[in-house]
Amino acid sequence: MINVALIGTGYWGPNVANSFVASERARVMGLCDLDPARLAAFSQRYPQARATSRLADILEDKTIEAVAVATPTNTHFAIAKAALEAGKHVLVEKPLTLTTEESLILGKLADQAGRVLMVGHVFLYNNTIRALKDLIDRRELGDVHAMSFVRTNLGPVRTDVNALWDLATHDISIMSYLMGTEPVSVSAVGQSFLNKGVEDVVFATFTFPGGALANVHASWLNPRKVRTLTIAGSQKMAVWDDLELKEPVLVFDKRVDLPQASELRGDFMEYKTACVDGGMSSVPVKLNRPLQSECEHFLDCIADGHRPLTDSANGAAVVRALEAATRSIARGGAPVEIG
Repeated sequence: MINVALIGTGYWGPNVANSFVASERARVMGLCDLDPARLAAFSQRYPQARATSRLADILEDKTIEAVAVATPTNTHFAIAKAALEAGKHVLVEKPLTLTTEESLILGKLADQAGRVLMVGHVFLYNNTIRALKDLIDRRELGDVHAMSFVRTNLGPVRTDVNALWDLATHDISIMSYLMGTEPVSVSAVGQSFLNKGVEDVVFATFTFPGGALANVHASWLNPRKVRTLTIAGSQKMAVWDDLELKEPVLVFDKRVDLPQASELRGDFMEYKTACVDGGMSSVPVKLNRPLQSECEHFLDCIADGHRPLTDSANGAAVVRALEAATRSIARGGAPVEIG
């Protein structure tokens, strides 16, 4: 049984604490938050945990082996750094930090201390995303030409980070995982309609080695909650809907078989017959609780000394792409190389 402390009991923190407890392999023995009322209310769920507004109280407690950081993004670096220096294993919510340099510093600290540092790219622990990864790796879709991500809702509106850093972080982690590599460039635009300087609508297009594209639409200004991904392959196409519980992953046997250039006469019916439609099928997926799977992976890494799937290098790669997209937005959508 591993003793864990939660730093930050706001919107997401309670979900993390509950997931650790649900794994039955960890105890929540510490709670830390600067809001006394919120801390007092949440601590009633965990009477055995020490509740405090002082981070030092958690870090100085030798019985606490690991901390989960679910605080505003601009505090991640300082808290994670202090926790690693105190000898704790650390799980940090996405994004890992606000700069690539900070992410790399944390990774070096973790390696030197022999501690697990993991970032909460939760969708990489989602069985539906892993099903898509399996389809791509088995080349069921052929060559991946393009991916289209839509992640929208009406709120919740944040002021500490924009929609790119809040929402598109998930999609950048997913696209890199599916493609098995990082994007090499990005062109992005965004606008701040609600809070000056905080883009609430963002469109970003990432280019991968070989020319594959991945477009992201991230927005807090949309009447519908949408969480979808469409993948266009050379042989088949796939659609993932995170809000669809019965059939979250669909495969479409659709493609365009172009005739030889010498055979083309420009006739519309000839083009139409080149479009192959072999129907649709659902991919069987055993749905899981991704956050619980993420927390269990963290505990596994602590117990076995393994490096996490979403380690500091993974976190730094996503931050690197976010920084490049941020520069592109500032330049009015001009393409920016990543890394």
